Amino acid sequence: MILRIPTGILLAGMLAWAAPVKPFTPSLQLGGDMSVEMLHKQNLAVVRKAVEGLRQTLPQKVDAYTTLVGVDSNGTQLIYTFEVDGGPKSDETLRKEGRERMAPRVKEGICKGAERFLRSGISIRYRYLSHTSKAEILRVDVTEKDCPSH
Repeated sequence: MILRIPTGILLAGMLAWAAPVKPFTPSLQLGGDMSVEMLHKQNLAVVRKAVEGLRQTLPQKVDAYTTLVGVDSNGTQLIYTFEVDGGPKSDETLRKEGRERMAPRVKEGICKGAERFLRSGISIRYRYLSHTSKAEILRVDVTEKDCPSH
């Protein structure tokens, strides 16, 4: 007995079989049957690995005035430390400019650039230190709640 498969079905099957396989994209498990404790442990591991990887690339020049000098963690919080070369400006002037002009832009950048971390319960802190005095001139803390919904 000869089985005859219509050409259209055969062609469709071959195309489906030959279609490119969607590449595996690792992602964080954000729910389902994962307990809060397991999610917290996973986030701790993700933060530790991020810190380990980023530390190997330091220091990194961000722009003409800013250099990323440190990456640390506190639980599920990633902490980035930057030094700002404000030239002759005082720390107080840098603090004022930071609060008024920079903090909103930094927050917006974190919300866009770290969306996956934030959605999985990892928070981000950016600390800015004066290059001259090493005093903190700005701190921006961001959690998922601080960012507009996407």
